[in-house]
Amino acid sequence: MKLERDLAHFFNLEDALLLPTGYLANIALFQGLRHDFDMVFIDEKCHPCIWNGTAVARMNTMIYPHMDADYIEKEVKKLPSDKNRFLIVTEGTGSVYSPIVPADRYAQIAKEYKGMLLVDEAHTAGVLGYTGRGIREHFKLCSDHYLISGTLSKAFGTYGGYIAGGKRWIESIRCAAHVYQGSSAFPLPLCAAGMKAIDIIDRSPEKVHTLQDMSLKVKQYLSEKGFSLPLTPTPTIPVLFDTPEQTAKLKKNLQDARIYPTYIFYPGGPKEGYFRFALSSAHSQEDINAFLECIDRSL
Repeated sequence: MKLERDLAHFFNLEDALLLPTGYLANIALFQGLRHDFDMVFIDEKCHPCIWNGTAVARMNTMIYPHMDADYIEKEVKKLPSDKNRFLIVTEGTGSVYSPIVPADRYAQIAKEYKGMLLVDEAHTAGVLGYTGRGIREHFKLCSDHYLISGTLSKAFGTYGGYIAGGKRWIESIRCAAHVYQGSSAFPLPLCAAGMKAIDIIDRSPEKVHTLQDMSLKVKQYLSEKGFSLPLTPTPTIPVLFDTPEQTAKLKKNLQDARIYPTYIFYPGGPKEGYFRFALSSAHSQEDINAFLECIDRSL
């Protein structure tokens, strides 16, 4: 399928495959590679689809503290010589407050001890790196010992999930993942939309730079106002207030300004819910000012 080839080319990896959603992409990945790894190391703050995927595949897992590469390396060294095939799993960055993960350290561990690294690029593909290629471009990592999963529903603005990496790994998933084999083919209009989205990002690095600069400036502004945010150039911005009254006030201010973000109760997020804003390179400075004025009036 051309969209799969376009994804592989965009991420400069050998092969890629499509699933209906990013959630199912991770389920399929673990199903397809369940016989290739003796241990899967999972960040404690990973998305539930990672946990569900390894559970469905009945893989041996170990939770590591958030972004703790030293912990991973210590545990890798303890693996018995006959059961030392390992996979490190992480998100490029989380949907709430996670900074960019130390994927360069993870890649170093995977290379040194002959393991693999899987990065879920849901929140980094299309927005991180000089041309939007995500974590690997951001850290200038080689493609050896490296797999990615992700979604076309965020930066690409369309629909569907994907897995990309070396041909050996992708072909194993095609042949062994029931989720992939049993999924219907993509509707052609969605394929066309995905290919066009990739083409736009590929030809427009200035849009990526604009988005990164805008995201960092907004986060810096909110940080100065007392919000606890990692100062990263990624466009997902969660806003949580200390009291329900402040939240209600922000909701009214946003509605008056005709700004309609999602208020979500998301796995791994605060139980009381939170506003999650997503910036776009298409937002004007007037749009950004209107958003920040709503925040200021709610403090």
